[in-house]
Parts: sequence; structure tokens; C-alpha cells
Amino acid sequence: TPAPRHTLATTGVDPVLEGSYNVTLLDGTTVEVEPVFVRLQRHLEDYTPEKAGKICEIHPDNIRSLARKVATHRTKIFIGWNSGKYYHGDLMERAMALLLGLTGNWGKRGTGTRSWAIMGMDGGAFLQRKQGVGQEEAQKLIGQLIAMRRMVAASDPTMTAEMAQNRGAEMAGELAGFGNTIPPAFLWYYQYGYKERWDNPENNDPSMKRTFGEYLTEAVDKGWWNAAATSVYKDIEPRVLFESGGNMLRRQRGGQKILLNNLWPKLKMIVSVDYRITTTGLYSDYILPAAQHYEKLGTSMPSIHHLNYVLCDRATPPAGDSLPDVEIGLRLVEKIEQRAAARGTKGFTDRTGTYRSFEGLMARATLDGALRDEETRFDEIVRDNVVYGVLPKGTTLETLREKGSVRFDGWGMVGHGVSQASTIKPDEVHTPLRWHTEDKVPYDTLVRRAQFYIDHEWFLEAGEELATHKEPPPQGGRGRRFEMTSGHNRWSSHSMNMTNNVILNTHRGEPFVFINDKDAASLGIENGAKVKLVNDVGESIMAAKISPSCRPGQVILYNGFEPYMHENWYGNAELEPGHIKHLGLVGNYGHLKYRLFSWQPIPADRAVRVDLQKI
Repeated sequence: TPAPRHTLATTGVDPVLEGSYNVTLLDGTTVEVEPVFVRLQRHLEDYTPEKAGKICEIHPDNIRSLARKVATHRTKIFIGWNSGKYYHGDLMERAMALLLGLTGNWGKRGTGTRSWAIMGMDGGAFLQRKQGVGQEEAQKLIGQLIAMRRMVAASDPTMTAEMAQNRGAEMAGELAGFGNTIPPAFLWYYQYGYKERWDNPENNDPSMKRTFGEYLTEAVDKGWWNAAATSVYKDIEPRVLFESGGNMLRRQRGGQKILLNNLWPKLKMIVSVDYRITTTGLYSDYILPAAQHYEKLGTSMPSIHHLNYVLCDRATPPAGDSLPDVEIGLRLVEKIEQRAAARGTKGFTDRTGTYRSFEGLMARATLDGALRDEETRFDEIVRDNVVYGVLPKGTTLETLREKGSVRFDGWGMVGHGVSQASTIKPDEVHTPLRWHTEDKVPYDTLVRRAQFYIDHEWFLEAGEELATHKEPPPQGGRGRRFEMTSGHNRWSSHSMNMTNNVILNTHRGEPFVFINDKDAASLGIENGAKVKLVNDVGESIMAAKISPSCRPGQVILYNGFEPYMHENWYGNAELEPGHIKHLGLVGNYGHLKYRLFSWQPIPADRAVRVDLQKI
């Protein structure tokens, strides 16, 4: 019996979990089918506590004990950004979701998973789409967004309000200027020098039947990705790198050598916007000095997990010639308009066929000059967020300065909030997915259910239609003795603080790698000795820090050290091949489709194979 697509309620039908059944397809043929639950039970025969215990090196009784706790107590998993950085991180997180789903552990307080998800960006995202200043203009924009949702909902009578909101959010993203963005994986492959690495079968996932490039081409040919945009990356070399808020030569998985050898020779100009001289800044033509965090107006990361909009106010004016990032951007816009006028260049048509006018560029960026001032602009964004339903009524920059923070009122139009499927209530802990568990609203997936079985052709080919265990591919080279893992160090939550003298004095003051004491003894390595980590793609020199809490066969190298802090100026990214899982290229399949900040292929930086040499 077909499951209803408009509700999760059983509507008088008892869903089957066992057995097999004959079903007539649209073409009139009859096939035998079985519930996914049957396939799952058969699949789990490979993962009894005894078999899983050998894989995980955990006693089977511990697995049974944990399973019984999860089955009988409310359980929440704090994922963070760890598993997602592994090559098979998607399988790990699918397995976690499956465990919670089978035990009824989502959609209720004290259950579910937690990572980081952004929200509350509406005011800034839509600022330049307004026709003028004031919240009346934001109201007009909301009218357009609501009309988009209604148009989307009208296309499918079984579409829920959440689905219409999600589709509307995608369209709203386009309205906010995010419509032509595509993941940089295509740029990396065609222009950054990764093609040879990703197409090398020696380092690839054994389940890949073809080269990475063949999968990439097929994904574009089948319309899963914007063919026009990807062809630009394929056919046209980049000319300018303008980097603000990054540090590509430190943090790009794959390392700086591949970029300096393949990307840098193509560039006419490199600009770094930062408040300090980073590794990227050392290889830039210009460093534009940016204001530090407490020298400008801003907010903390607006996340669904704390639901607080926190003001980060100026504590002191920007030092020297430094300026807030927005001011740097506006001055560049102003100069571009002036130079275009001096050259008699009125505009150009971009590769998407859109005409871009240089005339009135600054007026559009500042709404005819009304938002030229930093405080006025910030206050306009805050007030607009009230209109978009993100912040409480009456919230302004002035009230934020009095209170320091306010709690979010609603999800707004863009960001991850629309996927929470749960209403924000005052003074109540937020729990996602309550619309599904309590109100029986269908999920925004291909089958309108929580979909654990992905019958996409690529997933079937890889044997990943159900969550399964796979060892990471031999990133860095087969036969290497050690597996390198990583994470954020405890002394500096982000790399921007790593070269600070105060932070340096809280640890050894230089890059180091954790090594198990027995492994170190077998190699004749003493605590503090210089060692070289090497693999097929690079090398890095640093000090050894011996610890029995590091597993045998493992080395732990925290990210964040600037490459120039190392003896040879090569950091841990130099050891990371930067492989991307080909299944991340799947698109237009239910919930697996590209959306800014959500689904896209990313390089792995965990479980890299290395050897360790005493210097």
C-alpha cells in the first residue's frame, strides 16, 4: 500500500517491517520487494558485538551495555566537527542517526545530535536587495519571499509548509546573491593541481569503479551541478586571489606546495585582508590591514544551539591604518566605480548572461549613501532581523549594547534554521524535529520519511545504500606505519591566536606531534626531539611530545600552527592529500542536493597515513 506523502501518521495503515511482497510497477511488471528493516537486520549480522568489537577494539560487553543505555534512556550525541572531517564521516554520522532513530531518540528533549549550524543572517544577507533604508523596505522583500513559497507550494499539493520553506530558502539565497555559488571542489580539481591526486587509484577509495574525474564529469552531465559554472572553472584560469577571513596556505587540505606550484603562477595579484601577517600574507602582493575583533562591530557565531544573538562591540578604535572589513570593501567598490568612469567603462555582461553596471555601484552598496557609516549599517541589519522574524521586537544596536545579547525569536529565511522543524519557544530548550515526531509532518527527503536506505546508483555501486563500516582509504600512501589524526588544540580555539606570545607560553611554544611512548622507544625518539613526518605528498618537521594516552600506531598533530612556525615552513596540511569522497558529488536526489552551507563535497583531513623519522 502506498505510504501517504502528506503525513507521517499511519492513516489507518499498519506499516510492515518484515516479510516480502509482490508489487506491480508502472510499466506493468511485477517485482518482489521487502522492507528496508529486513535488509537492515541482514546487514547487521556483520556487526554483532563480537564482530564490531574487533573493528573498534572495544570489548563486546561494553557495546551491549551502551546499546541498552541508549535504548532505555534519552540519548544525545554531541558530534562536533570531528567525524565529518574523516573521508567516511558521512557513514559515521549516518550510523549515529540510525542508532538514534531505531531507539526513538530524536524529536524529544534530551535527544538528537548536535554540531554547529548557523542562523539569523537575514538582515545582512538581504540588505542590498532592499530598494532603500527602513524596515518598510524589508517588509516589501518579505512579501516577495512569501510569494516564492506560495508558488513553490502550489507546484505540489503534497508539499508541506517546511518543504515549501526549504525551497523558499533556496530561492531566498538566490535573491540574497548566493545563486551562482558552487562548491570549490571543481576549482580545486581543474585549477589547483588536485586532478593528479584525486585520479590516482593508489590513494583512492577501493569502492570507486572509475576515476574521480569520470564521476565528476558524469555528475555535471546528469545536471546535478551547474554546468555553466563548473565549465568556467574548467576552462578559465583564475587571475586574482582576494582573501578575507581565511589563510589558504595554512588551512587548505593538500598544503601550500600544491598551491604555490599550480595556482600562484596563474595569478596576476594576491590580496590578503587580515589583522596579522599570516602564511598567505607572506606570499601576497598586498596585505590590507583589517580591524581586530574588538575594534569593530560584529556578532558571535549565530547558532541554533545557544539561540543567542550576541553583540561583539568595539572596545577600542582600529589601530594604525587598519579598517573594518566592510569599510575596506566599500572603499574598493568606490574606487572601482571611479576608475570605470575614468575609463569610460559602464559595465559588462558576466558569464551567466547578467549585465553588471559599474554606474551607481557605491550607491547600491550603501543604499544611496544612507548606510555608509558602520554603526548605521549595523543598526539597519539588526532592525531588519526583527522584521524577518529572527530577533524580538524593539531590538536595536542601542538595546543590544544595554543587554549584550538577545534570544532568537524565529528562524528567519536563510541559514540552517529552516531545517530544524521545531518552533522556538521562549525560555524552552530547543529540540529539533518536533514537527515530525509530534505533528507527523513528513521529512524533506525523497520518500518523505527518515530515509536510512539510499538507493542512488552511486551509493549502490559503493555498497553504501545503508550505513556501513569502511576503513579510510590509504591517504598518504599504502604501508605507512602511523595514522595521523587531528583536532583543535586546547590552548588556542582557532589558529589566529596560535602565534600570540601569551598562548605560546601555555604550551611548548612550537609545533609538536603526540607519539605513543612505546612507538617512540622503538624508534629511539626522546621527548622534545625533532622528528620528520613524511608520506607520499609531503613532509613536516616538528618536536615530539611523548604520551601513553596516544594510541600505538597513532600520531596526533593539532591543526592551527602556522607553516612558518615549522623548521622547513611546511605544516600539517602538507601531509594531507586533501581527498574528496566521490559520493559528495551526488545531487538532485531528495535531501542530497547542494545548498550553500549544507551539502557539498569537502576534503578529508583525518586518518592520513604517515611515517615518522628521527632527525
